[in-house]
This record gives sequence, structure tokens and C-alpha cells, in this order.
Amino acid sequence: MSRLQNLSEKDVLSIVDEFVVALPEFDAVIGLPGAEDLARSLASLRGVPAVLVTRDAESGWWSFNAEPTERTQQAVIVTEHFTDGLPELEAVVQASKLGYLVQWVACAVERTNEPGRSRLELQGLTILPAVQLADTPRGLVMERRFPQP
Repeated sequence: MSRLQNLSEKDVLSIVDEFVVALPEFDAVIGLPGAEDLARSLASLRGVPAVLVTRDAESGWWSFNAEPTERTQQAVIVTEHFTDGLPELEAVVQASKLGYLVQWVACAVERTNEPGRSRLELQGLTILPAVQLADTPRGLVMERRFPQP
């Protein structure tokens, strides 16, 4: 986690390059807390706005710093560390209320032993990880199994 929070600009660009190649066209990037630099870089490379979200202290819901310029804008959510998928799912629900159509979640690191992928794929979302890590008895290792679309 500390390494993720201190990514160099070169590391951020390497991750974003993977997202740029793998993602189809979209109209906005929604960046969750911790993934602001990734979201800004991806938005800049694709020439779309970056929408940053924070937790509202009173309601617990996500607060967006911008609303879509048109209804039904295609958006991708960018997150730093994808585990159980709950923050991402909450952001998808809140984004859809504002008029965004979220179809993709791009993440720097996916923990494959966690239920996040299953939870979001059941909602029709596509998960795009830069790195997949599996929890094993010997610790974290690079995932060797790859989910089939």
C-alpha cells in the first residue's frame, strides 16, 4: 500500500499506458481517492475530463467534483487498490444517478482472492487491472490465473 501511494510519475504513466491501450472510447474518467494521479493522467491522454470523487462526511456517499455535460456520458472508474469492489460499486450507483454510464473499472492493483471482480462483473462491468496479486500461504504473488471475459 505504501508503494502504491508513492508511485513515481514514470510508474503512473506505465499503468496509464496499459489503460489507454485496453479501454475503448469513453467520455470521462472518474477517479476514486488514491487514484487521482492515475485518473488525471488517463483523462489527459484521452482528452476527456477527469472527475474526482470524495466521501461526503455526513452522508457517506461519494461527492463528485463535476457532473456530466450531457446525459449518458460513458465513463471509466479508476481505482488504486481493487479488493471487495464495494467502493467502486457505490461510485457506479452514484455516477449513474448523475447521468454517467459506467462500464469499466480500471485498477492499478487487483487482489484476486477478494470478491470484487465477481461482484462488479455481475453488474455488467468490465474490470481492467494493471497488476493482479493473489494471496497465498507464502504471501502475495503475481496472479497466474487469468479470468476469461
